[in-house]
Amino acid sequence: MPVYQLFSNEWISFGIFLAIILGFVGFSEVLRKSFNMSGENTRQFVHVGVGLLVTCSPFLFASPLQPAVLAGIFIVLNAVAIKGDQMKGMHTTERFSLGTVFFPLSFLILILLYWKSSPAILIIGMLIMALSDPLASIIGNRSKNPKQFVFWQDTKSIAGSLAVFISAFIIVLIILPILKQLEGGASLPIISLLLIGFAVSVVAVLGESISFAGSDNLSVPLLCALILDVMLKSSLAQQVTVVGWIAFSFLLAYLAYRLKALTLGGTAGAMLLGSLVFSIGGVFWVIPMATFFVLSSILSKIGKLKRTILKGMVEKGSQRDILQVYANGGVSLIMAILFYFTGNDLFYLMFLGSLAAATADTWGTEIGILSRSEPRHILTFNKVPTGTSGGVTALGTSGFFMGAGILTLSGIFPVSGSFLHLFIIVAISGIIGALIDSIVGATVQAQYKCPYCQKTTEKLFHCGSYKTTLIAGIRWIDNDVVNFICTSSGALFVLLFCNLFI
Repeated sequence: MPVYQLFSNEWISFGIFLAIILGFVGFSEVLRKSFNMSGENTRQFVHVGVGLLVTCSPFLFASPLQPAVLAGIFIVLNAVAIKGDQMKGMHTTERFSLGTVFFPLSFLILILLYWKSSPAILIIGMLIMALSDPLASIIGNRSKNPKQFVFWQDTKSIAGSLAVFISAFIIVLIILPILKQLEGGASLPIISLLLIGFAVSVVAVLGESISFAGSDNLSVPLLCALILDVMLKSSLAQQVTVVGWIAFSFLLAYLAYRLKALTLGGTAGAMLLGSLVFSIGGVFWVIPMATFFVLSSILSKIGKLKRTILKGMVEKGSQRDILQVYANGGVSLIMAILFYFTGNDLFYLMFLGSLAAATADTWGTEIGILSRSEPRHILTFNKVPTGTSGGVTALGTSGFFMGAGILTLSGIFPVSGSFLHLFIIVAISGIIGALIDSIVGATVQAQYKCPYCQKTTEKLFHCGSYKTTLIAGIRWIDNDVVNFICTSSGALFVLLFCNLFI
């Protein structure tokens, strides 16, 4: 990538960049106060202006140091401004948002990952964030009778999502060939360019649609950069395969939605999760993840009748929402990304360990609620009502072993080494993760009491609209946090055992 240094000392260029960004912020205040422009519009003005400016940085700085320092300054400055309710021209929104903190954070991460290896990826990721995200907001808000949806917390519109897809596709189609030529790389065939544009646009739409509190300023550029990196390192045949895996993840999530195993938000989250993990790892990563979601969904359906009886006690039902999807599969995505950048098989084993823990926990729960014997507290062994967090039965415990064992068998075969040793490590790690889930659920998970019926529950509201009272545990440790601890434990015990015994 050619660099056009403005000054021999790049700290002078740094100072100019800093002054221009502060100028954007100051001008947004003028627009807000003097011209009565809404805070949402002035925020978008700063977002686009600063986004386009920093996108030019690979052309103007030879060193990544100055742009990285610039990003670090604004991470801190924006966080302080949000806390102190300052710089309203760039922070005023109709909802709480950390977008102005995530913006420089995503820029900093892209600098660390791609400044030297492929600045084109950095530029495309930042351009999509700078242009596609504001377009979604502008078009969505100006549409007459927009069709809206909520995948997580923020309300999105179909028109806005379509704007993200089209704009991201156009950015890839027009800008990527120019950047690749400037980098001195071979020109991309049109079919390859179309496939890359499609993959990036799908990830951009999903990343934007499931975001909340400004998290799309982090998810959209980083995930678009990741899938762009995957596609650029693939041959044409491999690119077709990646698009096929994206389609397969959509099909799998849609079928789960039709079977009422996923909520609408959970479906979108699973589509994004599957698209990334499947594209990175291929079939060896697909089989374990599909095994977990398919078999666990079937078990959830089998236990649906009994779960209906427990509806007043447990926080969530048989349909997984987006938080449950990432509580169970988020660690898998992290392991896939680490595997992609390192090529270390340990991260694949940790991926299996996290899924083995999630499977063991799910199977233990779904099989356990079918038990005719009353569960016992995992620590005190006293009898507790069915559905109580930390309650275990012999039948449910057998589900730990079956779930972890079957999941491990579905994915252990491509790893070189002693099959038996690796199987034991992953399966045992999964079982330990599920046990930790039960212990955390029995000790620190939030438990509430309904003031109307006096029953213990995991829900914040009970018997219609009665607000429950915290009687045990820590308020922020809910079922999703416990599940994330479970899957993280499964991965970490694989890491521990591999270092001890391999």
